[in-house]
Amino acid sequence: MRRLLPARVALLSIAAWIAMWTAAPARAESLDSILASMDRTSKDFKSMSARIKQTDYTAVIDETNIRAGELHLKRAKGGLIALVNFETPEPRVIHLSGHKAEVYYPKAKTIEVYDTGKYSGAIDQLLLLGFGTSVEEMKKDYTIKLGGAETVDGVPANRLDLTPKTAELQKNVTTIQLWIPEGKSNPLQEKILKSSRDYTLISYSGLQLNPQLPDSAFALNRPEGVREIHPQK
Repeated sequence: MRRLLPARVALLSIAAWIAMWTAAPARAESLDSILASMDRTSKDFKSMSARIKQTDYTAVIDETNIRAGELHLKRAKGGLIALVNFETPEPRVIHLSGHKAEVYYPKAKTIEVYDTGKYSGAIDQLLLLGFGTSVEEMKKDYTIKLGGAETVDGVPANRLDLTPKTAELQKNVTTIQLWIPEGKSNPLQEKILKSSRDYTLISYSGLQLNPQLPDSAFALNRPEGVREIHPQK
């Protein structure tokens, strides 16, 4: 058995190299065909659910922070509602509804409440980008270019580079990149590059469009004894 082990390892290594070199390369699709597919899907968008991994990079201190959790997002009569439940490395729940954002820290038993009034439009736009935003809206707010074919986590995809046109977004964002899998309409990865050279990279997995989710999936549970604070005041 011990003599066979090195041979087995060698075979596995060779198999891995063969798989890498013979994998189907990412194939570039035309920008028009990608946008047409995204536009069709956006018209039917009501809600979504996905696992997410968020990587935040801060250039000035060369630091990377990674969080993982679950996102629920839906259009409602009063506007967009979103709930992000980060599980690692520290539990944190972010709830967005209307002109209010709440950040709940379970360990500290604290909820921070923010008024997002003048920023709510930009926040909604970023959350819906690639899912519930029509191509007409995208072209109004961004210059869109095809970045080329790339492979993301083994999935052939095409990268779109979006440059903001509005002064509000240009203050902080230089480019937004979306990776659209071949033959699909929604991004599997999104990167927001900022003027400070910082960036936020969001990866989606287990994406469900228009799932039948109860209202409780979008609600922020408030345990007894939680302290509410308003940092803006």
